[in-house]
Amino acid sequence: MTGQSKTVKTADASGRGTVSGFKVPFPARMQPYSEDEINAVIEVMRDSECQTQGQYLKKFEDDFKSYTGANHVFAVSCASSALRLASILCRLGPDDEVIIPAYTFCASAIPFGMTGAKIVWADIDPDTWVIDPADVERKITDRTKAIVVVHLLGMPVNMPAIMEIAEKHNLRVVEDCAQGPGASINGRKVGTFGDFGCFSFHGAKNMTTLGEGGVLTVRSDDDARLVPGLRHNGCRGYEGDRARYWVPAMGDVDIDIEGVWPNKFCLGEAQCALGSASLRRLDKTNETLIAQAEKIKVALAEAPEISFAGIPKGHKHIFHQFVMHFDGAAFGKDRNDLLDILVNEYKMRTIVQYYPLYRYPLFQKLGAGQHDCPVLEGWWDNTFSFPWWCGIPDETIDYMVSSLISAITRLKQ
Repeated sequence: MTGQSKTVKTADASGRGTVSGFKVPFPARMQPYSEDEINAVIEVMRDSECQTQGQYLKKFEDDFKSYTGANHVFAVSCASSALRLASILCRLGPDDEVIIPAYTFCASAIPFGMTGAKIVWADIDPDTWVIDPADVERKITDRTKAIVVVHLLGMPVNMPAIMEIAEKHNLRVVEDCAQGPGASINGRKVGTFGDFGCFSFHGAKNMTTLGEGGVLTVRSDDDARLVPGLRHNGCRGYEGDRARYWVPAMGDVDIDIEGVWPNKFCLGEAQCALGSASLRRLDKTNETLIAQAEKIKVALAEAPEISFAGIPKGHKHIFHQFVMHFDGAAFGKDRNDLLDILVNEYKMRTIVQYYPLYRYPLFQKLGAGQHDCPVLEGWWDNTFSFPWWCGIPDETIDYMVSSLISAITRLKQ
């Protein structure tokens, strides 16, 4: 990579606002496509007999299954679709409760709220900043039916602890791996611990399939048998031989779960071909992001006001984003004071990630505003994110670090 102008796209469809006027932007895409990825899409456009539900879908699902070690893999239109399918397969209803981390993107919770189940917000672990297994167990009641865990920012949740709790209480576990493809615990990939794993290939993710796309991983054979129909309008072939292949019609339409309408969550052939190509460089992307993060952490070692998430032994954190915590209490300053300098004077497009979900009007208006998350409440308001993408030039990292140190020094004065 020869320079920022060739590695960063400044157009923004992320909801983060305009990008002009920044020395260090926050791009909406993690990285540009490689020639291998571009050619994979062109090949489908030129040569594929069908544009959906064909050979590239099967190959991508097989490739993803091989990469993760998941029992069953289904490509879908986005991670929200995967989460919606998981919520259906959990058989949730108005009499049930589902435990979901309060610190995550809204899509982690919305599909489960759509079932009518009550959302119970879980607190974060004070060290790793992802869902706290101890708080999960504290909030289990006789109505609890499922736990949703989120490997947020690429940090794996303590899945051995979560699975022990789930087995003890006979609960279903959904892993939201939207920001964690390639993250692992002792070599075992996220998305293979729980009943379901939900992955995203949005343009901002560590791998993408033309801006949208996702995968649902499924542990049990019984659940997996239900997914194709739920994913594709209940469509299926007729069983057995027919004297006339067109009688009564080319295909059948039926239900997979009594009383549940199917959906249309399919992923196109070009996106699947791109997914297979992107998967081939995912590990390299993740290693680049890990190296960037380590460089910044080392450079900020003498800035005690800045802290980072602790990474437990055996956990591979792939740094989908780079979030920090600022403690300026000793000199009466907070995160907003710090960002005023970084954004307005040093022109760094520093941002704040993921408002606690119970603070959003959407969840408050739909009855999910109650919360008991003291760790998150005491931590979140002083968090922020550096601009982040794969392949940040060393000189840009140096500028961001020196600007942060300078800003803190000014606030102390």
